[in-house]
Amino acid sequence: MLQWSRRLLAGLNILNWVVGLLIVAGLGFVAFAVPDMMTAALDGKMTHPEAVVGWLRWVMIITAPVILLAHIILTRLIAMIDDVRAGNPFAAANAVRLRHVAWALLGIQLLDLAYGFVSIAASERTGEYFGWSFGLTGWLAVLMLFILARIFERGAAMREELEQTI
Repeated sequence: MLQWSRRLLAGLNILNWVVGLLIVAGLGFVAFAVPDMMTAALDGKMTHPEAVVGWLRWVMIITAPVILLAHIILTRLIAMIDDVRAGNPFAAANAVRLRHVAWALLGIQLLDLAYGFVSIAASERTGEYFGWSFGLTGWLAVLMLFILARIFERGAAMREELEQTI
């Protein structure tokens, strides 16, 4: 199961970079290289079509760091799986990795709020719905990961104490 999970996470990391960079490149092309063409295509179909171009620019700016943050999450999980397979799950390094995952997920949650703000503003300006809603699950996952990181940290310290007394 661990080997399968490791392969899945490695594949997801590759997919993250490929699809993420394609999305950023596509959004960048439409929002910066041909914004007049986009505005002209939407003219008459909605009020303030230039707001869509602005929204696309912000989405590109918000998406770029999400790719890196997802990479951090996936690579730290892979490293943790490697430690578990080696028989060392409660290592201090895994506590640090869990904390990195928590910070990365917190970054993604904050970027999601930024996306929501930009989407709501564009929706109000154009009269179209740009699809965002607040989700509590990610915020709970951030809290859980910080707690688990502390548990792992304490478990690693207890394990080191035990090894020193024997």
